[in-house]
Amino acid sequence: MRIVVIGDLHAQEEKLWRMLDEAGLRDPDGGGPAASLRDASVRLVLLGDLIHGKRRDVYAELANVGTYDEFDPEHLRRVEKAQEAFLRRVRDWTAPLPEEAVTILLGNHDHNAIDPGQGPLRSDDITHLEWKPDYGTPLPDDLADWIGTWPRERVIDGVHFAHVGPRPEHNLYDTAFYLENRRKWIYDDRDYLAGTDWRLGVYGHTPVRGGLNLASKGRALLLDANGHADEYVWGELDTASDGVRVRLRGLMFDERLATSRT
Repeated sequence: MRIVVIGDLHAQEEKLWRMLDEAGLRDPDGGGPAASLRDASVRLVLLGDLIHGKRRDVYAELANVGTYDEFDPEHLRRVEKAQEAFLRRVRDWTAPLPEEAVTILLGNHDHNAIDPGQGPLRSDDITHLEWKPDYGTPLPDDLADWIGTWPRERVIDGVHFAHVGPRPEHNLYDTAFYLENRRKWIYDDRDYLAGTDWRLGVYGHTPVRGGLNLASKGRALLLDANGHADEYVWGELDTASDGVRVRLRGLMFDERLATSRT
């Protein structure tokens, strides 16, 4: 089975369509889902966190301003509307597909958008105020209902997919999730997949540069690599009875290194 995996997008719509095009999952003529998705011979997994830009320049582009200020009501409403439009385009694009063809996992930022009782999240110097009481406009019911259907985990041909990690508590976004920093499991020198039937785990949430990091004694892949500048990474898994072959695609590292001559 061929499985295409895309990590955290954080409101970068252009990267999503580029990766789908590179993976051959969009019809080159009309842009709709390719036949391989329509008949579910290929599976697509989005690892969650479709919303909340992680950089101020991403928000500035969404709001069409030079410098984004999340405490400016006009800026905030613009980024809300831009992300709502993005979510609707993703929903409409996936709507005609069989249920098993596409999995969109619930990330902690997605959960935050549909939980009015949870306070705003923060990334570096940005506070995510979208759709929060006393700041933003409520998320439209149709989008909140749709996001609420996204699962927290999915197993496809023996491969476990989730946003944060292999344990149920890793993907439970309560107050303790942030107090305990539940991504810390990736630093443990242990196999978190031991005792399961899973051959491999694939997770997002933990940003990486250069494409991919390994955890859980090499049995877990971390694929949150779309956050830096123009970099984008998608994974291609080919599952067979004798193992899982993993390929990385995209622009995995793009950096100007300062050098000096002596």
